[in-house]
Amino acid sequence: MAQISIVKAAAMLAFALVALSAYATTASALAPAPSPDTGDAFSLPVSGAVIGTSLLVSVIAFLRH
Repeated sequence: MAQISIVKAAAMLAFALVALSAYATTASALAPAPSPDTGDAFSLPVSGAVIGTSLLVSVIAFLRH
């Protein structure tokens, strides 16, 4: 059985990693970007009044401490 030096083994491993990373980059670059959702730019799952009240209570609690 042929023996491979550590330098040759490291060089082959580095070449394989570069080849695989180049393939992965090419494969991901070909994928189309998803279309953006329209009309939901400022949609919040919680109303602004709830967020404002929470902030106000937090500021009052911070100032009283």
